[in-house]
Amino acid sequence: MSEPQDKEGRLDDLEHEAAGFMNPFKWGKKKKEEEEAKKAQEAQAQTQAQAQAAPAPPPAAPPITEPAAAPKPAPPAAAAPKPAAPTPKAPAPQAERTYKVKSGDTLWDIAAQYYGDGRQYMKIAKANNIANPNLINVGVVLKIPD
Repeated sequence: MSEPQDKEGRLDDLEHEAAGFMNPFKWGKKKKEEEEAKKAQEAQAQTQAQAQAAPAPPPAAPPITEPAAAPKPAPPAAAAPKPAAPTPKAPAPQAERTYKVKSGDTLWDIAAQYYGDGRQYMKIAKANNIANPNLINVGVVLKIPD
């Protein structure tokens, strides 16, 4: 036997042996095989997903025909003169937003819900005269400023 062989008589990876590394117990080989199998499954799943996602060709559309010429409506009779423009009014006040505190709520979460940014919690605390923003009671109705 001129070539290096493992205990079962098979040739081992020559590149590892050439580098001076012997793996008599096949450490890491099972994990490598599992990773290769997983990659193969993922590739197969991707090809199936692509095959399913491929859009079917659109159905043939019926030819477009021009509609028959419809009679044009008669112009309206003499229009009544428009009344004078109304004076601009002050915008109607918006209904105030409120929120009833539930168990587990925090001002940060409420601010994130209404403003999209939890760092705006101090707006709510100031509008409701909350001295300690870390302490809010369940059942309290909070005003949510704009």
